Amino acid sequence: MPDFDIFTEANRRDMDDLKRMIMECGERIEIPRNGYFVQAGDYCGAVGYICHGSFKCGRTDCRGKERILAFMFEGEFIADYLPARNATPAVIDMRAMEDSVVYRISIADHRDFFEREIDGCVYVRRFIEELAFCHMRKSLSLACESPEERYFGLQARVPDIFSRVNLKDIASYIGVTPETLSRMRTAYLRRNGGGDAKY
Repeated sequence: MPDFDIFTEANRRDMDDLKRMIMECGERIEIPRNGYFVQAGDYCGAVGYICHGSFKCGRTDCRGKERILAFMFEGEFIADYLPARNATPAVIDMRAMEDSVVYRISIADHRDFFEREIDGCVYVRRFIEELAFCHMRKSLSLACESPEERYFGLQARVPDIFSRVNLKDIASYIGVTPETLSRMRTAYLRRNGGGDAKY
């Protein structure tokens, strides 16, 4: 399940339509490891679908430390949609963690797909509106869940996370130091006789 999870039963058809349109009409781009889909401060008016690879979303804080906010993997969408919709620069970096392949489309060129008019008013499609809810849910997770809960949630979503993402980025994502994360993982392995959490 993506961090910015826009998959629900109510909008799955919208997401299937979006995936189909991106694959049929989009531009195929190859992004090398550490390359950017979008960089904070740049304008990005595109939505992408990850065919292969993975990305981390983050921002450098006031002390110069990178803060990881989300991970995205193949089969998921990638976009900094809300700033683009408001004609403002991107507020986060979206950087490839491995060599990746993405299909992308311009939001402006496909605005009729993203918006619909009812009684003279323009509404964004359900899955776009849900982005705001997903950001709120992530904020609640950081404020209310323990680091262990966030760790197990990430492990359940991506069982091979430790072979694809470095310890420092995972620690930043769940809000602990790499040393604390290493102790958490070691304690879990000792309790369970080896193997990372799979639920």
